[in-house]
Amino acid sequence: MRLAAILFDLDGTLLDTEPGILACLRHTLEHFGLPGQTDAELRRFIGPPLEQAWRELVGAAHVEEAVETYRRCYDLEGKFKATVFKGIEAALRELACRHTLIVATSKRQVFAEEMLERFGLTPYFKAIYGVTPPQLSEPKAHLIGRILRDYGLSPQQAVMVGDREFDVIGAKANGMACVGALWGYGSREELTLHGASLLCESPRELIEAVAGLA
Repeated sequence: MRLAAILFDLDGTLLDTEPGILACLRHTLEHFGLPGQTDAELRRFIGPPLEQAWRELVGAAHVEEAVETYRRCYDLEGKFKATVFKGIEAALRELACRHTLIVATSKRQVFAEEMLERFGLTPYFKAIYGVTPPQLSEPKAHLIGRILRDYGLSPQQAVMVGDREFDVIGAKANGMACVGALWGYGSREELTLHGASLLCESPRELIEAVAGLA
């Protein structure tokens, strides 16, 4: 069956958003009197749903306040502290000639839309899917499922590209293959453990990987 669509994660796959995310994580932790974490300690919280990250960082009783504090910081000063990964735009340009490209991110959809527009990637995508009120804690698997339903795609007609276990788990929950992006924030071990179909060292390799899946 022809591969019709490629779903892309945003953080760690399309954009290097680490500087803005780490700055707002620190801002929020300082709000709770919890400063001092290193970049390495905080980096693993890039990717999972915010509620999951803050439950671990500040405890269940403070999740709602932490999420709101973080989102306010990110909206005001964090979202544009990012860069496009080297080679991504060239890969998108080539892939968009043969496939429908769709963003599937656990970010708020409005943030994703603003960021992709700012960094010039919007024209390559048919649609941008993120979380929206009141389902701001929507699991990645549910979000991917929405995309498949909205576009009438079978799992065999689409592939997920992402850098963290949540992308792999979300894809597998929908019966889809997932290509692990090793240029992002997840490790080879993490992606392999959770069952990524293929691993790519660079966006250029992604073009060849997708051709093989197709």
